[in-house]
Amino acid sequence: MAKTDQHLKVTADDLRATRVLTLAVKFFGASRPIASSTIRTDLYSELDIESFNRQYLRDRELLATFGIQVREAGQIDGDTLWQVDELTSYVQGDGLKQEDARMLYVLCHDMAFDQSFAYRDELRMALAKIAQMYRGSTLPHVDATTPTEHKILSTLVSCMSARHAVAVSYTDAHGTDSQRTLAVMGTFGLRDRTYFVASRIKKDGTLVPDSLRTYRLDRFSKAREIASISYKIPLDFSVTDFERLPFQMGDPIGLAHFRVTGDEGREATRAMATQGELLDVDSQTIWEVPYSSLQAVAAWSIGAGLSPAHKDDLALACSQIVQASAAVDAYDATLPSPDEAQAPRLRRSRAGRTGSVAVARQLVALASSLTREGDVITAENIAQTLGVDFDYARHLIMLVSMGSGESIDYLPVILSDDDDEVALMEGAGVSARRVRLTRSETIALSAALSELGVPDSDPLAQTLARSYASPSFSASDIARTLEEPSSTEDNSTLITCSKAIVEGKGLAFSYRPVSGGTASNRRVVPRLVRRSDDSWYLDAFDLVRADNRVFRIDRMHDVSLFDASMPEAPKTQEESRRLVTVRFDDRTYLDLFHWEGLEVIGVDDTTVTVRLPQFAGTWLARHLVACAGTVRIGDKQLADQVHEVTTELA
Repeated sequence: MAKTDQHLKVTADDLRATRVLTLAVKFFGASRPIASSTIRTDLYSELDIESFNRQYLRDRELLATFGIQVREAGQIDGDTLWQVDELTSYVQGDGLKQEDARMLYVLCHDMAFDQSFAYRDELRMALAKIAQMYRGSTLPHVDATTPTEHKILSTLVSCMSARHAVAVSYTDAHGTDSQRTLAVMGTFGLRDRTYFVASRIKKDGTLVPDSLRTYRLDRFSKAREIASISYKIPLDFSVTDFERLPFQMGDPIGLAHFRVTGDEGREATRAMATQGELLDVDSQTIWEVPYSSLQAVAAWSIGAGLSPAHKDDLALACSQIVQASAAVDAYDATLPSPDEAQAPRLRRSRAGRTGSVAVARQLVALASSLTREGDVITAENIAQTLGVDFDYARHLIMLVSMGSGESIDYLPVILSDDDDEVALMEGAGVSARRVRLTRSETIALSAALSELGVPDSDPLAQTLARSYASPSFSASDIARTLEEPSSTEDNSTLITCSKAIVEGKGLAFSYRPVSGGTASNRRVVPRLVRRSDDSWYLDAFDLVRADNRVFRIDRMHDVSLFDASMPEAPKTQEESRRLVTVRFDDRTYLDLFHWEGLEVIGVDDTTVTVRLPQFAGTWLARHLVACAGTVRIGDKQLADQVHEVTTELA
């Protein structure tokens, strides 16, 4: 294939990004301050002096947003000298050991693609800087965020980090469009969606009283930073006050009461820990929780396995849902089998094709990962690390090579014949400097570590704070803007699983199945740790069963490592799980519950057809019962199980 046919068109944004990269590399290799005249001659020769001063200022400001602080360092014969503030710009000390960096990447990787984690793009850049995964093996992942959402998300996160106002276009749940100027206070995730809590703000920077609202990312159509308007977060603000359960998306209209037996599943236990109150009534524990929709809270309680405490409207609504489920034959033999159904491919979004700022940021991060002669970065690793498509990854490699050369003022790299690898020349006289994290990248990493249950006193957290963190970062400053960790009790097991992945070891453990019953001893080869709906899972190959399995980390006990190797050609995860086809006639239930492993395979005006994995137990059947007869199932065995659960609940 001809190279010219494979590269994306080089735009004006690309050319500016390449110039900013070359400016960064020029300072990377400088052993003494650089004069303005030299910078102008080398990079801005086509501009007059006034145009140069304006453009150079803008480029310095851009470098500052990437973590590279260029400041004045005196004058010689009227010529201003410039140098990088090394203490605030470059990683200090030795940084993390390679094994620790790899461990961090494995632990945080899934969160960097989690659609409910607002700082996912920032976390990717942070991991790329720390773990230098452009040069090492990466974990595959498809990014479902659209290019438009990437741009809006980046703007909202940047404004939230810098405490700058943002002008937005927003469509509410009723379909009403509006233009607003907001001060973004915090963020939380729910059901694979990102939410922001924000207040209206006036031009003078004062917050509009009683205007704090919750906004959903996918309902923003535009977002523009207003750097001239700054604000402070009120001392009494906490984002946890605005976190909601799926049946609380709206103004509360009543209180639901459920019996607490102590045998509740993880979904109900997690909900009781975050919302409502536990009351002691006549020697019985009752969970009291506000709701915004009676139908939604009734359906949710059936799925979660909770029973109403009283014979009231809630109990009646639950009964009506069960009756609706019993009134229809859920089995539909005309639905395609899971093998026949082809899920539409999710194309990796071209994150960074939205302007010179994003492209330049990616190029500088790439350059800073080339620290030793012979270092190589590949298009495949770039694509997987950033969540972009392969063609765009090759485009970035080409842009890096456009600034290459043999002098100390350029990045001395060699482009491969296929244009999918770039390497730092052997014997090169300059190597890049590792750049510290920006403020928003530091917040992203702090939020990820908090979710993982890593305390501030942990040696890993302390090394990151000392060597990599933005100098302007203050943990206490952002604590109230982030949701509280879902759980820290599984931290030790999670770390052990990640260590096994890093070291290529097997895992032996005792496992208590979700469906109950006797614990079994397992010996597996781990592949990936991932988070789904605030629970942590391990994807692994079971050596005894010779098949892929998914394990919930909170149900793993007595975990230890052993030497193991992966058998040849194991089944894919899709082949190893029992898959079923389900058609939803009411899309509301897709948002009300978290459907693990769901793939959309068909959409029309009124229905959504999906492919789902069915795990052991009645979890899936119970949640399908909660859909009140609005689902059709293409699997006779699952349809019969739904009927059995309906009969038990009737």
